[in-house]
Amino acid sequence: MKDSESKDVKETIIKESTRLFLANGFRGTSVKEITEAAKVGRGTLYWYFTGKDAILVTILRRFESEFLDGMIEAVGTCDGNFIEKFRMFIKRTTEYARDNRHISMAFTTLQGEMLGSNTEAEKVVRDVYHKYLNFVKEMLDNGKRDGTVDEQVDTLMYAHAVLACNTGMLMEWHVFGESLDTKTFVKQMRDILLQGILKKDYPSPCP
Repeated sequence: MKDSESKDVKETIIKESTRLFLANGFRGTSVKEITEAAKVGRGTLYWYFTGKDAILVTILRRFESEFLDGMIEAVGTCDGNFIEKFRMFIKRTTEYARDNRHISMAFTTLQGEMLGSNTEAEKVVRDVYHKYLNFVKEMLDNGKRDGTVDEQVDTLMYAHAVLACNTGMLMEWHVFGESLDTKTFVKQMRDILLQGILKKDYPSPCP
């Protein structure tokens, strides 16, 4: 099998597994359902993955690489103070969720199923969330250093709040779909988060 064909088969397995995990949950999805959806034999699936758990870990690590690492790089190369970097942070997180709905929702919904499972997938979920949390906290700490974020802000607690808001925003999109004006919604959430942490005498960045 050519390398391109091999990659296509693996990508199909990942894509169909993501769709099934989102629809039925991880435990509610069988290897048979994955092979039927991907139109591959069981032997082919086991050629690429040791099992269903390995597929899930691959999906979670892909989310980490594409979403989290991509966002961290974009924010790190963004010029300007904390406000500009925070705007880039919100822009990249929401654009990724918009363009990669299935993997974003799969990560969000499957985390509850994985926590407490004592599996490799649970370890990956916790690793990704801690990496995400630490990045947001560092961004807030840098905001204190550049004089935009209020010194009294508990950056760790606020970082938790930011992650919770982002998770909640994704669920809002999933529930309300096209009826939600996402552009206005995201802007409103971004501005609320910013207004809660800037120094009191700092000019409002919100129009």
